[in-house]
Amino acid sequence: MDPLTPRITRDIVPLIAGATLLAGWTVLTMMNGGIDLGDGLATRGATATMLATLLAAPAAAWAVLRARSRAALGSGPARLAMGGLAGLALWAGCSIVWALAPDLAWTEANRMALAVLALVLGVALGSLVPRAPERLAMGLTLAAAPVVLWALLARCLPTVMGSDYEPARLQAPMGYWNALALVAVIAVPGILWWAARPGSDARDLMLSAAGIALVLTTIVLTYSRGGLLAVVLVLAIVVGLVPGRVRQVSVLAGGVVGLLLPVWYGLTTDALTDDALIAADRSSAGLGLLWRLGVGALIAAGVAMLVQRLLGGRRLTRRRAGRVALVAVVAMAAGLVGYSVARPAEGGNWISARAGEISGTSSGLANTPGRLGSLDTNQRLDWWREAARGAQRNPLLGEGAGSFSLVHLRERATSEDRLNVRQPHQLVLEVLSGLGAVGLTLLACLIGGVVWAAVRARHNRAGPTVALPLAVVAAFLLQSQLDWTWTVPALTTAAMAAGGVLIAAATPGPAAPGHTGSPVRAAVAWVVAPILMISALLPWWSQEQVAQGNAAVAAGQPAVAEARASEAAALNPFSIQPLLLRARAAALRDDPVALRDAARQATTVQPDNPEGWTVLALAVGDTPEGRAAWRHVLLLNPLDARAHAALAP
Repeated sequence: MDPLTPRITRDIVPLIAGATLLAGWTVLTMMNGGIDLGDGLATRGATATMLATLLAAPAAAWAVLRARSRAALGSGPARLAMGGLAGLALWAGCSIVWALAPDLAWTEANRMALAVLALVLGVALGSLVPRAPERLAMGLTLAAAPVVLWALLARCLPTVMGSDYEPARLQAPMGYWNALALVAVIAVPGILWWAARPGSDARDLMLSAAGIALVLTTIVLTYSRGGLLAVVLVLAIVVGLVPGRVRQVSVLAGGVVGLLLPVWYGLTTDALTDDALIAADRSSAGLGLLWRLGVGALIAAGVAMLVQRLLGGRRLTRRRAGRVALVAVVAMAAGLVGYSVARPAEGGNWISARAGEISGTSSGLANTPGRLGSLDTNQRLDWWREAARGAQRNPLLGEGAGSFSLVHLRERATSEDRLNVRQPHQLVLEVLSGLGAVGLTLLACLIGGVVWAAVRARHNRAGPTVALPLAVVAAFLLQSQLDWTWTVPALTTAAMAAGGVLIAAATPGPAAPGHTGSPVRAAVAWVVAPILMISALLPWWSQEQVAQGNAAVAAGQPAVAEARASEAAALNPFSIQPLLLRARAAALRDDPVALRDAARQATTVQPDNPEGWTVLALAVGDTPEGRAAWRHVLLLNPLDARAHAALAP
């Protein structure tokens, strides 16, 4: 046997597997980040999440088999984190029994299962691949690069890579600006490490500075305040814990200076800040942004080299960096105080306006550049209160995973449908409302396992590069307290994989004699993998059938729509969408009996969903059964305008 064969099998194969999974993550991110709104419509995001599960499930089973002799898989932090997340996914699946929307609970359970696979892969491959923290950070940077470039080019070349009527905030190719901002944030640790790593040269420094300028520009042009907070946290962790601070500070200085030109243009040009323009109307401004991005990248590279030479061989210790940051904060605070004293009226008005924004008494927040300096919670306080009231109804079990869209309709204080949401935009309240105290305890186990690993890594004197995956996890957890980050698979999988690598780095090396993983663990993984794959496939396939049925209705083919509805209902008996499709098909062929039967079935499958009761009320008309249905609608959605109009004297 060739002596290189064992080494290739041991080292190269896990690297190839990791690179393949990162390429898959890029595809997942580009396909709307895997976002599935659970509205019964087949989307690119739903398809991407299903395909990601089909890839990750066998990969995780294989990785567990390969890593069974490593210490990481059997370590305390790994067991706590993986047990907590797996328990959370299983509990979400169990909540189908009592969920307000059982089909959404199934979708949420599948999303959590994909997160479990990412965590397992992170632990297993992190224990097999040498220097896994650095390689993951750099891999995420390379995997995020096409997404960031697509986002920028969609704005710079709108007629080529963009589309008509896109919002002013960058969102392509993910379809959601805050998610795009966090993908850009995830790219930052790898860029900084590349510049600061041993053996880096001037070209690495300049390339990193140009990359930071483009990434930071992307974050700013998403107008994502959560993204800005996350990148500040990432910078604090990486610069504070990873050696090579002089080079990192040089890169950051170059990046900040380099972003000024494109950011100023992007925030002040009407063609770039106005919503709902056709692509052609943005073309000229887009080209202006494109050349400014190029010039900004060159400026960033030059400034980084200049700062590096000015600092020379000086050592920027953590204490000195902290002092500089403290002085900067004190100077800013002193400036604000001085301005308030010099102009008390303006200062008082500013404080009053900010207090109104925080308390939620403002009129809302528009998607304009001005939101970057606003403290307005943008209805989040209302959604958090709704989730808290929902949790009070069933504090132990919750009201079912993914059911907040129905909780919101029941608890909302405004009848504006444009403010309807599917998540409360806060992870703790989302889990507490959906899965109760049991779910929150399991989430605490997941976070506790990652924190335990970070503490153990410090005690075991692991390399400082463990700060790289730690920064990714920290950014994800921070933004998830202000947004629905948890339900975006591209973000969750990246964070869980980083958490797994952190756990592996905290307990490196082979397992102690007599403590190697038994074959049973690998066998269980191979049994669970096809179950997860089937679970991901069935609801997606059902959505595909519903989408084809809706197309048939639009084409005037009720028989085809009826057939698709029957197939969809068989694939996902928890969903209301196949029954609503059947009702549309019955209406198309003018069959009132079948229409009423389909509506009644919908209210049986999901009695807590006002949509089914609305269809029933419309189907039976102004009859005692119809008025009873409208009253049921008002129990589930007290501010429904149609129900109030139908029941008015």
